[in-house]
Amino acid sequence: MGMSVLDIVRKSHYGYYFIIIAAALAALVHVLSKPMVEAGTSQVEINPIVMAFLVYFICGIFFTPLVKKSPGISKMGKRDIMFMVMIGIAECAALITYFYGISTSTAVNASIFSNSEIIFALVIAMLVFKERLHIKECIPFSMIIIGMMIIPLGNDLYQNDFNFGNMVAGDLLIIFSGLLYAIDITLCKYLSDRFDVKKTVQIVSFICAAITISIIVLFQIPMDIELAQIPNILVMSIAGTGMSTLFFLMGLKLIGAVRTVLLYSTTSIFGIVFSGIILSEIITYTDVISVVLVLSGIFLLRNRLAETENSIPKQRTDNTNANHMSFTKKSKKVSNVSKWIHNKVAEKISQVFPNSGIG
Repeated sequence: MGMSVLDIVRKSHYGYYFIIIAAALAALVHVLSKPMVEAGTSQVEINPIVMAFLVYFICGIFFTPLVKKSPGISKMGKRDIMFMVMIGIAECAALITYFYGISTSTAVNASIFSNSEIIFALVIAMLVFKERLHIKECIPFSMIIIGMMIIPLGNDLYQNDFNFGNMVAGDLLIIFSGLLYAIDITLCKYLSDRFDVKKTVQIVSFICAAITISIIVLFQIPMDIELAQIPNILVMSIAGTGMSTLFFLMGLKLIGAVRTVLLYSTTSIFGIVFSGIILSEIITYTDVISVVLVLSGIFLLRNRLAETENSIPKQRTDNTNANHMSFTKKSKKVSNVSKWIHNKVAEKISQVFPNSGIG
């Protein structure tokens, strides 16, 4: 028996909890990875490539019992395999770059930069579809760029007497990892409507693990890990990656893309709070201003960001042909009630492929 709109209304508030939990868990990656890849700490420094291998391998194992048998996965063609490998390469490059960046940067800065991938994805989408920002969208977009890049980088340059030091280099690497994740999101669009989401994440995780272990063997990178570091690695891989992805999916189906974009952007807030509590990093007024600008810009630009998310092909969960809701100019002519009901019904029978990136 199908679920009525009233049932969806009653259960939709759980979606807010799921997304908040997903954002909090995702923020753990910034905090837990920092001391393990940072040189000069009391712990053994884990090579970023080794860390990436452990995260992907554990994540793949986590998703293995969760996936369902997908008959379509056995019908993978050469192009599907090529895209899987390309996604794996993009993800490996992104996560390794991120770990190298956070080894010299701060977890607070990494938290501020955490929304960079969705901005880069928007830029890529505009380049592909040859769209432009409307005049009213330029201000919030500028707010995001200023808060997410210009203020943190400028502050680090000022603190280092405008010398291009290790911290600034780390900031740039983290921002570049966001660009790589945006490329990963773009590549995922091709596979999202062809295969089961969890199965795809599982396969990509194992592909990434195979790529990273090959690099480790080829360059004879030592896998130096302390026993005390294993719990943090497990929490970062299972909770910060696997469970956050599942909560993201469940929340997205209940509350839609716009609210998901807004709530998931609170990853920055959770990351900064966790950095201050767990790592005792100093949170400055500059950091607060940066986060406020970024979140305000995302709020004002929420419809365009959701439109970018909705441009990703939907994963069908049954054989029903549904016209999926998208936040375009044409949809603005629909009444708010009709649009809301249409959106809820579409969410119930479809599933957006999430960012399968880690970090």
